[in-house]
Amino acid sequence: MDNELNLLNKIGLTDAEAKVYLTLSQNGSLTGYEASKIANVPRSKIYNTLQSLIDKGFALYTQYESNNKYVAVPMSEVSNKIKMETSNNLGQLEESFSIFPLRTNMDNIWHIKNYDNIFEKCRNIIKNSAKEILIQIWYEDLNNILDEIVEFQKKSNNIAVVIFGAPKDMEIPELKNLYFHGMGEEKKKEMGGRWITLVSDSKEVVFGQIISKSIAEVIWTESKPMVMLASEYVRHDVYFYKSANTLPNEMKQKFGDDLEKIREIF
Repeated sequence: MDNELNLLNKIGLTDAEAKVYLTLSQNGSLTGYEASKIANVPRSKIYNTLQSLIDKGFALYTQYESNNKYVAVPMSEVSNKIKMETSNNLGQLEESFSIFPLRTNMDNIWHIKNYDNIFEKCRNIIKNSAKEILIQIWYEDLNNILDEIVEFQKKSNNIAVVIFGAPKDMEIPELKNLYFHGMGEEKKKEMGGRWITLVSDSKEVVFGQIISKSIAEVIWTESKPMVMLASEYVRHDVYFYKSANTLPNEMKQKFGDDLEKIREIF
């Protein structure tokens, strides 16, 4: 149950509160003594912990003979309460912080770490793009931004997506101007993992490496040389695969089924 305990910590419960809430959820109504014993929370802490769960909306109690009995509030109910509170709080914060002018010197190179943070930034950039998007992305990461890409396509055809590591002969019907990059395993070994390149409106770029869900880092900048370099990098892949697709059999005969020999420049 370590995963459940960790998730309960993330929504604001202490270790003791998480253990007791999980115990109540698994065992139904319990006295404080029973909850203490099963959850392995000291009796000196159990009643304060139970009261805290009641105050936070995670537990209920009833008077039972000489002792109270406690029961967990269903997680679906807790979840709805937290979502509503979080939405209200974030709405108030957005309104309060809107008076502060946020100025970021985008000529600098800003580092973004954490897989989820990276793709939250990418989704935001795509939503705010007006004219053009160029993307290089690995197949296993595509779903993080697929909805935003589809929405962008409704207002502009100026989008090119280069996919690495996709199964052969795969189709992604939602996407226009899609190019499948071969040599996936060779590129992954060479680069030490996956990566993403996202260029928006020829003015900002996100570029960086994704080793795993826990190890990922990109840079985000409007530095003109970096934007130009990244843009040309994506365009070069598009030029190549547009050309390769016009003569697929000849290209495969000369350079191999995955066109891997094209990389032999010396």
